[in-house]
Amino acid sequence: ITSVEDMTEAAQYDQVFAEYKENHRGNDDFVRSDCLPFDCDNDHSDDKKDWILPDDLADLMPGVSYVTYSSRNDNLQKGEKSPRPRFHAIFPIDRVTSAEEYALLKQKTAQLFPFFDHNALDAGRFFFGTEACKVIFQSGELNLTQFLACQEEEIPSPEEKKIIREGQRNT
Repeated sequence: ITSVEDMTEAAQYDQVFAEYKENHRGNDDFVRSDCLPFDCDNDHSDDKKDWILPDDLADLMPGVSYVTYSSRNDNLQKGEKSPRPRFHAIFPIDRVTSAEEYALLKQKTAQLFPFFDHNALDAGRFFFGTEACKVIFQSGELNLTQFLACQEEEIPSPEEKKIIREGQRNT
């Protein structure tokens, strides 16, 4: 996927975001993937001001490439939840050849960004096709793997937290 047009075409079909042995979707048959899909149903809050929009990802993940497209339930009643923005986000990653590593990347991302659906973090996730979807194609200099590595570098180790540097005693 290299453009809005590519994603608009691909989004019409049910899809998975990994290669599986004999096209059998399942953790045991996972071969590889170079992108991570996420579902954002905005179920984390009923307050409109807390809802995440596809454009918000650029501010939350500066420099990261991604593509978003509206889900088939975008701005529709879903169960007991009121109509709200619902979309899929797909992020390029370094190629992964293990279902466990793939799922771990999804879990790390969902921990940082809890608005992504925590029930959709398995390696065999698929999305239903969506016609006439709204697509946003965001290019950046980082893929999600690189972004997550930068986030981990910024988290001080427990030993570093114990050190009180000059001028930092009240921090």
